[in-house]
Amino acid sequence: MIVRAASSVDAAAIAGVHVRSWRAGYRGLVADEVLDRLSVATRARQWRLANRELVTLVAQEGADVRGFCALEGAPGSDGAAEIRARYVEPASWRAGVGSALLAAALELLRERGVAAVTLWVFEGNSGARVFYERHGFAPDGASMRYAGSVAIGAPPLERHMRAAL
Repeated sequence: MIVRAASSVDAAAIAGVHVRSWRAGYRGLVADEVLDRLSVATRARQWRLANRELVTLVAQEGADVRGFCALEGAPGSDGAAEIRARYVEPASWRAGVGSALLAAALELLRERGVAAVTLWVFEGNSGARVFYERHGFAPDGASMRYAGSVAIGAPPLERHMRAAL
């Protein structure tokens, strides 16, 4: 497996990973109708546009993209860059893909002189929260309700996490 910078030709593969991982990982957190409406074609268009603003890395095994990590390449006003998305193909969960992507992203940010990194994680996604805590992230007290979908009951709570680099 290699981790490399994504290009526009990776948009469909990134979108496929994104949709499949959301459907597998967020069932029960995000409303089924929202997950079922996700479209690889729509996500691919979104990633082609987002790739202009974000630094996106992909983990590739053979010809297959197994995961991706999209991040801001420069720090914000608080001195921290943000990981906007890190998703792994469900069949590759717990195989080291997410750790490899995160390590490459953090190294890239260190090389750019970034001192800290932040991200958002669903409160109910205990696997992701444990993963990030193992990699040095801790909740920083900020939270918000996920407004990107119709949710089951109240929208899921997202916790903000931060790590020093």
